Amino acid sequence: MRVSKILLLLVTLCGVLVITADENHDDDHEDHVITAGENHDDDEDHVIATEEDHDDDHEGHAEVAHGDADHAAESAAGVVELSAASIRAAGIQVTALTPELLPEFISAPGEIQLNQYRSAEVTSLIDAVVIRRHARLGDEVETGRPLVTLASIEVAAAQGELMIKSTEWQRVRALGKAAVSAKRYIEAEVAYEQARLKLSAYGLDDRQIDAIAGREMKGALGEFELNAPVSGTVVNDDFRVGQHIEAGQSLFLIADEGQLWVEANLSPLQAENIEIGMPAEINISGDWHGGTVIQQHHMLDEQTRTISVRIALDPGDEPHHPGEYVQVSIALQAAGTEPALVVSESALMQDGEGNWTVFIELEPGHFKQTRVFRGAAHGGKIPISGIAEGTQVVTEGAFYLAAELAKSGFDIHSH
Repeated sequence: MRVSKILLLLVTLCGVLVITADENHDDDHEDHVITAGENHDDDEDHVIATEEDHDDDHEGHAEVAHGDADHAAESAAGVVELSAASIRAAGIQVTALTPELLPEFISAPGEIQLNQYRSAEVTSLIDAVVIRRHARLGDEVETGRPLVTLASIEVAAAQGELMIKSTEWQRVRALGKAAVSAKRYIEAEVAYEQARLKLSAYGLDDRQIDAIAGREMKGALGEFELNAPVSGTVVNDDFRVGQHIEAGQSLFLIADEGQLWVEANLSPLQAENIEIGMPAEINISGDWHGGTVIQQHHMLDEQTRTISVRIALDPGDEPHHPGEYVQVSIALQAAGTEPALVVSESALMQDGEGNWTVFIELEPGHFKQTRVFRGAAHGGKIPISGIAEGTQVVTEGAFYLAAELAKSGFDIHSH
């Protein structure tokens, strides 16, 4: 009985210990799980923060990458930045394009010629010898300026004759018609005028003839000067001092190079549409110059079977030479009713892929190379499409911008 109570007590005690252990284990496990959960929550915050930081870093890197892309895109687009000083030095001019109605053009070959109405050939009208030269090739001369001194036996005889006739005429005239017969008076006057006329026929001007008649002649007997008949430039002087010159031989050619002609050869059908006063464009070595139709020949050239049209050309400051071949375009009338944006040949450039482009001004000092589509040239004007009306386009200096673009590899900052 005593033993049974002891065993019952031990069993009860073990159950209490087991329950206590289980409670402690559950508490520990529960605390551990909660702690772990709390720690996990802390880890979750860290992850979120890390993701946020990662997103921020990613966005930051994306913004940088996007900025680099924008810069690369801007460079690739061909934007040129120039200072005001560089723009002036390059002669860059910008024009807002407006639609124009293009005329129809007749194209024909032509040749530059001197303006024959403002040119003169200086020749000796008698056999003579060159004594002195007073002008050279390229000299600018004024009307009446001495060009060359010649000597001739025939002139010497004519000078002596004028001196005698002049003396006789002065004596008779001093006596008057009351003292001499009318016949003698007239004969003396006629002889004097004939002596003057002979020297004039030899090429002497009134100033020289008056000096001989008044016995105020300078230089040796037989010497005389040929003077410039017009003002202009000496464009030819093919002779030498001491050379014997035959009558009619050209010594100088003087021309006004500020006014030139272009002779264009047209077919009879083309010539029917030409009127005096029509505008024309002349292509000289790739550059276009303005002109105006001033004359048209009325006879057909027997060899070329063409009719020549004469165009007045203003050469400006550029030197052009007679005999130079050119291409002429004469405007007739408006071609159709659709106006177009037009530029000159100098405004168009080709990019690396061979596309036609122009430079447009984005803002002062910033120029972007922009692709356009070009049409057929009408004289010096070329229609383009691909840009809007009013676009500010570089019409002068595009070559400089293209060179800067190529030199700097699309990253141009000229200050």
